[in-house]
Amino acid sequence: MTALGHRSVARVAGLPDLVHTRLRDRAQREICAELGLGEPLIVHTDYSGDDGAHATRRLISSAARPTAVIYDNDIMAVAGLSVAQEMGLDVPGDLSLVAWDDSQLSRVVRPPLTALSRDIPAYGSHAARTLMALVTEGSATGFEDSAARLVPRGSTAPPR
Repeated sequence: MTALGHRSVARVAGLPDLVHTRLRDRAQREICAELGLGEPLIVHTDYSGDDGAHATRRLISSAARPTAVIYDNDIMAVAGLSVAQEMGLDVPGDLSLVAWDDSQLSRVVRPPLTALSRDIPAYGSHAARTLMALVTEGSATGFEDSAARLVPRGSTAPPR
């Protein structure tokens, strides 16, 4: 998002007690600090569309409205897109949106959502191998999958 010129990037995150949410929170804070963006605005939710919509409404109704929002899942991103459009904002002209999962939902809405894409079948395969090692050998080593890749679509643009 900063490559497009965004300096105010919020994130609609998931449950704060989940390990992957804490990792994303820490990564966002570190990157914002490195880029001199200050403390990021992170709103934790229950991952539902309703909670994602509510969080989006609060963010874009604030006096310090972000120019971009990253969502921790596609359901919340689609809900956020709907809220932005209901409130008369142009996506991506007034607000850029990025979804995390890159499911089919990201492609069927208008504009289609820019998304972080991962190889879900490979993730499942690695999880199954790890589980099998735990069952058969009593232990397993950690495994770090490849990083998600950004798939640009119609929901992101430079801020006005």
